[in-house]
Formats: sequence, C-alpha cells, structure tokens
Amino acid sequence: QASLAELPARLPRCTDRRLSGARRRLSGLRERDASLSASGELCNSVRAQAYMHHHLTLLAVMAQTTALAIPRLGLGSAEGPPHEAMASAVDAAVRSGVLMIDTAQNYGSEAAIGDGLRRSGRDDVFVLCKVDLCTRSREDPRRRMRRQVTESKRKLGRVDAVALHWPLLLDAPASEDDARAVRADAWRELEAMVDEGMVGCLGLSNFDVELMDEIIALARHRPVLNEVEVNPRCYQAELMAACEARGVRVVGYSPYGTCWLAKYFADFVPWPAESVLDDATVAAVAAEAGCTPAQACIAWAMAKGAAPIPKSLDPERVRATARCLDDVVLTADQV
Repeated sequence: QASLAELPARLPRCTDRRLSGARRRLSGLRERDASLSASGELCNSVRAQAYMHHHLTLLAVMAQTTALAIPRLGLGSAEGPPHEAMASAVDAAVRSGVLMIDTAQNYGSEAAIGDGLRRSGRDDVFVLCKVDLCTRSREDPRRRMRRQVTESKRKLGRVDAVALHWPLLLDAPASEDDARAVRADAWRELEAMVDEGMVGCLGLSNFDVELMDEIIALARHRPVLNEVEVNPRCYQAELMAACEARGVRVVGYSPYGTCWLAKYFADFVPWPAESVLDDATVAAVAAEAGCTPAQACIAWAMAKGAAPIPKSLDPERVRATARCLDDVVLTADQV
C-alpha cells in the first residue's frame, strides 16, 4: 500500500489535465487531512480512503507506460436518442461532475454528445467510443477501424478511448480462426492510431477472460478497460477479478438490470432480464442508506470497483446520479 503522501510524487509527469488535477487534489487532501501524520503514514480517514479508491485508477500501458485516470462514474447512451435531449443530458452530467461519456458507432448519439460537450465548456471529459467488427469480405478490418474512429472523432470533437464493442463479427457467421485474425488486424490498426495521437488509449467491451487475454497477448498498447454489464443481479465477479488482476478497469453498463444476456440467452445465465430497481433487497438498502434505489445500484457498482455508466435523458435524474460521487456511500453490509 502506497501512503497518501507518496502517491502524488509517484504519478508520472504528464501534461494531461485530468492527471494534473488529480495530483493537485491528492496533494491538497494530504495537507488538509489531520489524520495523516507528518511522517507520511497511510491516512485511514474515510474521506481519504474513498478518494483514493474511487476517484483515481492508474493503469500501466506498455511501451510508453501512459498513466490514465478513468472517472469513476459516467453517462451512457444508446438506441438513437433525440438529439436535443441527449445533448442536454450530457451538459447536465458534465456540469454535475460526471466526467465520462460512453457512446458507440452504432448508437446514433455521437453528434448530440459532441454538442453537449461543447455546451459544457469543459475539456477534461473522458470520451469513450466503441467500434464494431465485420467479416473481411465485407470490409477490411484496418480500413473499418480507421473509418469508424475518424467518423466518431468528427462528431464528438475528441476521442479519449476506443473500445472494440464486441469480439464477434456482427454481419455474418465466421470461423473462430477468421474472427481471431480480424480482431488482431483491427487491434493493430487501433494501436497505429494511438501512435499517431489520434486516440488516447484502447479498450474492450463484452470480452470474457479468454478473449481479453487473446488481445493482451498480441498488444503493444494494452487494453485499459473492459465494458461489461454490472449490476446487483448480473455480478460477473470472476471476470471483474480477472480484469483487476490484469490492470484493466471495468466500466459497467446496465447498472439497473435488464440484462441482455438473460433477455436473449435465458438458459445461459441464472438471473432474469428484469430491472433491479423494484427488487426488495435494493429497496431496503436504499431506504437504510437514505437514497433512491437507482443511487443504491450506482453506489454498489462503484463499491465493487466498476465505473458505472447509467443511461438517462432527464437532466434531473442525471444530477441525482451525480450525487453518488460524494453523498451516497454504502456500508460493507449494505454492499
């Protein structure tokens, strides 16, 4: 365990404003917290521990060893939301301190998110977009990656991370050898875009442990995140532990339930495709913690080490979610 006193100095020198701000906040916290002794012992205050656990995740990226701070809470988007509603939700989220926005090529939300980011006036938001794969006969994987990322960046204005949305080739069935070769070529092209400074870092989405290790084995730029479903009913504990062991941050979608696995592959998972917001246990924990069931689910996901990305187009709900950053903390028994 690194002491709070040592942590700021151990952060790599980096011009990235998120890291610079994190370094300043950690230094200030050390000076302000009376629980930290002058000798630099580990601060045991709840405030300091929560800050260190939730606010900053350092991920080592091979080669250049770039340090990346992934925000602990984000805003999700999907299903072609109305442009103005999506832009307003993004603006409300960023102004409330939610500093990660998730999108994908096929969501139809990128232009609206770009507008919302410009309205917010902030340039320290972590923008995560996802790209998908297809068979080589339909489109060369390298060309497909560059085309999708270029289009996403044009609409969003910036791209901090690009993730492979699925390990599957979505247009047609393919052999595992063909799919593996497409994934490898796609990843190498994404790495070239990192080298060029076109994107900041790379990630995965919906990758199990075996497929994640496949990418890690061939990567020059290792994946820094894996976006998967995370909620109290769909708790992929083994996958999350494997991600942690590999230095891969878990970004959690569908934090309120409605698991897509249970919806389409009911025999594959032991939980139903239902929202957890009406679950009796969730309601009881929320009442005990003095928060809403939605806030309890978000706090639970963060306590488990994930960065949840709930979806909402209602600015008031977005602001209520943002209160989980500071005002909603569950006890160990509640988690």
